[in-house]
Amino acid sequence: MLRIQNITKIFNKGKEDEVRALDNLSLQINKGEFVVVVGANGSGKSTLMNLILGSYAPTSGQLLIDDNDITPLPEYQRSQWVSMVFQNPAMGTAPDLSVIENFRLAALRTKSKKLSIGNDEAFHQLVKEKIKTLGLGLESKTVQPMGSLSGGQRQALTLLMGVMDKTSILLMDEPTAALDPKSSAVILQLAEKINRELGITIILITHSMKDALQYGNRLLHFKAGKLEHDLNADQKRQLQLNQLYDWFG
Repeated sequence: MLRIQNITKIFNKGKEDEVRALDNLSLQINKGEFVVVVGANGSGKSTLMNLILGSYAPTSGQLLIDDNDITPLPEYQRSQWVSMVFQNPAMGTAPDLSVIENFRLAALRTKSKKLSIGNDEAFHQLVKEKIKTLGLGLESKTVQPMGSLSGGQRQALTLLMGVMDKTSILLMDEPTAALDPKSSAVILQLAEKINRELGITIILITHSMKDALQYGNRLLHFKAGKLEHDLNADQKRQLQLNQLYDWFG
C-alpha cells in the first residue's frame, strides 16, 4: 500500500518563477491496483511519479509504502519497492550489452552489488521463457545488443525487466508515447497481465484518453497540482470518452 500524506512540492521556492507542482496532496493506492493518471501538461502527474521514485524530495509531507516511511530515502534505496518504465525506450537499459546481460543486471536490481547471478543455461532459459510470453519472437535474440532492437521491442523487454526482481510498485511514465499503435498495445496488455498475475501495483501516466478508459481499475485526474477526480473501477466503466475530454476544458 502506498500512502501520500499532505504532499506539497514547490520548485524555485521564493523566486519569481516559483511553481507549486503539487498542493497538499493526500492519496492512498492499495496493493494490486492498476491506477491510470491523466492531466494536462503541468498538472502535477509527473511530479508525483518522481516523488514516488525518489528523483525529487517533497517540500512538505510524507510518503509511506507498507508503513515504511520512504520520504527521506534516495532513489536507490527505494528500489526494493519501486521500479520504473520511462517514456524513452532507450532509458533503463544498457544498449551495448546483450539482452540477456541486461536481464542479468535487472535481476540484481535490489541485491548487494557484491552479489552476482551467473549467466548460465538455466538463467538463459528462464529469460527466454519470460520473453516468449510477449509473442514478439525476441526469445531468439537474447545475445543481440539491446540497442539493436526497435523502440517497441526495447520497451516490452524493459517492462519485463522491471519485474525480474522483487518489486511492489511499477511506475510507467507515458511508456507508449514514442511507440506505434501495435507496440503500444503490446506494452499495455503486458502491464495488465503483470498486474493481474503478479499482483504488482501499477501507476500509469498516459495522454491517450482511449487508453485511460480501456486500461486500469482506477482513474486519477490531476489539475494545477490537485487531484480533481478519483474514479474507482465501477465509476470508470461508466465514464464516456466525451466526458473524459470535458475534464480538460
